[in-house]
Amino acid sequence: MITRVVAVAVACTVLTLSGKAAAEAPPQIAFRLDYQANLPGRGCPNADEFGLILAGEFGYLLVREDAAATLRVETRTNGKGIDAELSAPNPTGEGEWRRVVTSRDCRELLYDAATLIRIRFGPGGWQGEEPPPWLLAPPWFEVESPELRTEMPAAFLDSMAGESLEAPLSPWEGTAPLWAQSAPAQETTKPPFQAEVALGATVMPYGMPRVAIGGGGMLGVRWKNLAFGMDIRGVITPVAGVGDPELKDARASLLTVGFLPCIAVRFIDICGAINATILGLDAPPPIVVTASDGFSMGFGGRLVGRYPLSSRFTLFGYGDVSGQLRAITIRGPLDGDSTNIVTHWRSPYIRVALGLGVAISLIE
Repeated sequence: MITRVVAVAVACTVLTLSGKAAAEAPPQIAFRLDYQANLPGRGCPNADEFGLILAGEFGYLLVREDAAATLRVETRTNGKGIDAELSAPNPTGEGEWRRVVTSRDCRELLYDAATLIRIRFGPGGWQGEEPPPWLLAPPWFEVESPELRTEMPAAFLDSMAGESLEAPLSPWEGTAPLWAQSAPAQETTKPPFQAEVALGATVMPYGMPRVAIGGGGMLGVRWKNLAFGMDIRGVITPVAGVGDPELKDARASLLTVGFLPCIAVRFIDICGAINATILGLDAPPPIVVTASDGFSMGFGGRLVGRYPLSSRFTLFGYGDVSGQLRAITIRGPLDGDSTNIVTHWRSPYIRVALGLGVAISLIE
């Protein structure tokens, strides 16, 4: 706020003295402003604020409605941060002057843009030459105030002679004018948290009879440095055959429900994981894995990398390792001989999963 007040004060002071010092000051230029910075939630200054930033750089109000030339500023996301594309008529008369500035913070980005505009169009950018006429600022027109008479008519003074000096004050006396009363500042308040949903694909290279593939979804809540999520995923072994001795026509599947408390560090989430799983088996009888036989609990960790695609969509990839509290065993008769029961497969206590997906923010 102090920076804005100083910028306005400098610009207004220069405008007040410009009529007297026009012969000594360097030529001033002016632009109309075509400002396109509609990125909700990124903290971009509005057009009036950007005009004050330019005034602080140049020392006078550069943006004017009566200017002949137009300065265009357009912002857009680039995945990692924000781009600002600047364009204006080329002072040499050939095409347009264009530049692109990049930053992760929108406000810092537009301060950098204002500095770049001053370097090209400020007094140091002309190297002793005069700016072209169509860039020069139109003259300011001063209107003198009419002289006000302060003498009171004699008849009025005579009529007031008998009035008491102790008369009550007017109800308006001592009250600041409406234009001097401060209006409440209207600031855009950001929500303290962000809710998001995610969909993605999963591969489990270790922990199943064969490599398993599948997918799942997640619902999460994020703060600045903390996040909490719950995900559900299912995988199945696409190739038939389970264990040794092999059950040739069998396929194994795994359903997992996980709870993930996380610490968010820039583009990385470091999470703990608590999960409940049910292992299923699609195999000819009499090989059957019931829900109670296939249930297990596990604890582990997950490392998530996040890459913002836009203000609403984020690409993420993860790897997690989970330790299970019990091993699940698939047993059955060998070649239909009920007297010869063998173990076809015993699950390891460790499971490893990899995933890739896209998260969508629910609150702008």
